[in-house]
Amino acid sequence: MRILIILFFLIAFFSCGNPPDQFATVNDGLQYISESKNGFVKDTLLSNGVEMKIQLLPASLVQKSNNPGKQKYFSIQFSLKGHELLAQLPREEYGVYVQLFSFGMDRFILLKTDSGKEYPANMVSYQPTYNMGKSNELIVVFNEDLSSCKTLQLVVKEFGLNMGQIEFSIDLAKFNYSPKIEQL
Repeated sequence: MRILIILFFLIAFFSCGNPPDQFATVNDGLQYISESKNGFVKDTLLSNGVEMKIQLLPASLVQKSNNPGKQKYFSIQFSLKGHELLAQLPREEYGVYVQLFSFGMDRFILLKTDSGKEYPANMVSYQPTYNMGKSNELIVVFNEDLSSCKTLQLVVKEFGLNMGQIEFSIDLAKFNYSPKIEQL
């Protein structure tokens, strides 16, 4: 009986902190990675009041496939006082930044490795929500195989709103995480 109790505690100890290997549905997986306690979401409040939130999105959940490619996905969200950042800009700047978010943010987002090598985003997608959401969201895609890196940072360079360069350390275990989905 003692051995069983010890074995139970060892299994519980070693399984703590490890994300599940599979989910019943894509929605179950998305719910799991959306909970900040699971480590896929990081947010920061900048000195100008802008809140930035990044979320790692496992490829299997985005592509809805158990054999995803090597792509790595991030969601980057910008808000100010609980509302979309861009909608709060002066009217003459709003259109400029919607244009930038729609077609130019790939120049400002990159991954930086421990060796200092930088990999620009391969694609950045923005869907305007016309002040109907709580934040402006960019979906960012990287295609490089970065599995040999020891450390990795997601960098958002200054793009004109005086936020400065923002760097987020990336947990490599979460970066390479790709759970199986039972019901696709």
